[in-house]
Amino acid sequence: MIGFNRATATLVYLAAVLLLGGASAAGFSGNLALQLAGAVLIAWTLWGTAPGSALRTDLKPFGLALVVLALVQFLPLPPALWQMLPGRDAVARGYDLIGADLPWMTLSLAPWKSLASLAWWIPALALFIAMRADGAPGARQAIGVVAAVAAVSAVLGMLQRGVGTGYLYLVTNYGEGPGFFANSNHQGSFLLVALALWGGYLAMDLSAARGLRRSRLAAMGWQLAVTGLLAFSVIVSGSLACAALLLPVGLLTFLNVRADLRVPVGWIVIAAVALVAGFAAFLLFGPVANDLTAKGTVEGISRQDFLLTGLKPLADFAPFGTGLGTFQDIYRWYEDPARIGTTFVNHAHNDLLELLIETGLFGLVALVLFLRWFVPRAFDLWRSERGHSVALGASIAIGAVLAHSLVDYPLRTAAMSGLIALCCVLMVRPMEAARSRRRHRETDAEAPRVLIRI
Repeated sequence: MIGFNRATATLVYLAAVLLLGGASAAGFSGNLALQLAGAVLIAWTLWGTAPGSALRTDLKPFGLALVVLALVQFLPLPPALWQMLPGRDAVARGYDLIGADLPWMTLSLAPWKSLASLAWWIPALALFIAMRADGAPGARQAIGVVAAVAAVSAVLGMLQRGVGTGYLYLVTNYGEGPGFFANSNHQGSFLLVALALWGGYLAMDLSAARGLRRSRLAAMGWQLAVTGLLAFSVIVSGSLACAALLLPVGLLTFLNVRADLRVPVGWIVIAAVALVAGFAAFLLFGPVANDLTAKGTVEGISRQDFLLTGLKPLADFAPFGTGLGTFQDIYRWYEDPARIGTTFVNHAHNDLLELLIETGLFGLVALVLFLRWFVPRAFDLWRSERGHSVALGASIAIGAVLAHSLVDYPLRTAAMSGLIALCCVLMVRPMEAARSRRRHRETDAEAPRVLIRI
């Protein structure tokens, strides 16, 4: 009988997040269950972990920035000061029209929606805390769960696209392959992350298989089959951005698996810039239609419209923003009434733009602090001997989601934000383990010399 300890609970919770957290505008009961279970997992982990024993990630400045960002949403301000904030004049005029005095107001224009938005952070926070604590599941186990769910989601996506059935959400991308997600773009992003992490898993097995019999290598055929399934399913998902990102993610994953293949970091940077430039040129001049460089089929509903309209509240409410969770309501203020139809805009389809509209300078500082942690760490990993395959896979996954966030909102789902939280821990855990093993090897290597001297 297998005991249900915290490590097992973390893996079960990870699977639940991936299965139930695939929607941002739907699936409220599933996300509520994840938030409640996540709160329990956080309490259990903190209660059972000795102070100071959690794995150090150096993400404390970023975490403090998020705390400040959350607290300022509910900062009460006197009327005189509140009216001085950019963009608040329209609300103040509303009170004047009804002849009422302006009360004390919070920085966020909709504090209850801000509180609801913060609750959506719980699954990611739960996985981050649980994976850092003593007794957390191993990286191999966590990646195994991610790959298993991704493989099933990939097969489901093929069924959805081929047969037109099996959709899990009422509001979804019918005719495409969203899998366990409501949005096919998020399915593509999930599969890219799973592919990058699975590459790290595969690299570990290849390294362990060196010098073993060929039968051991042949037994890894099913792992290569999973790799092919994930890569092919990115295209099946129907996400143009993820299909374009498949090439750089695939190349970097290949370099991760082939640790013996040495490529100067400078060439990797040049190749990355060339791929980005090529992708931009493809969007501007390529034969495939997209709604970033052209108008959509529905009037006012395209990424180009979202960007151009979203720049207006960004300018009006800078530098403090409108408040977490307020984008949907604020965006309506700036839409052309003559172009409004039955379809509404739930997100900016550009997480950077939406982050700056809602949180202003506070969100920008948090983003800069995260990049200040991520970029040097990823650079050091790729510049080293590339022996930390899981950490490298996690860096590829985070980079892919950051790139995709410029044209979509994958991090608005519990599944993707939870995965990125997991990847942040994995970028550190293998490094610590590798250093530990290296110290043991050095100790073992010194012992015979001492015996010889004696």
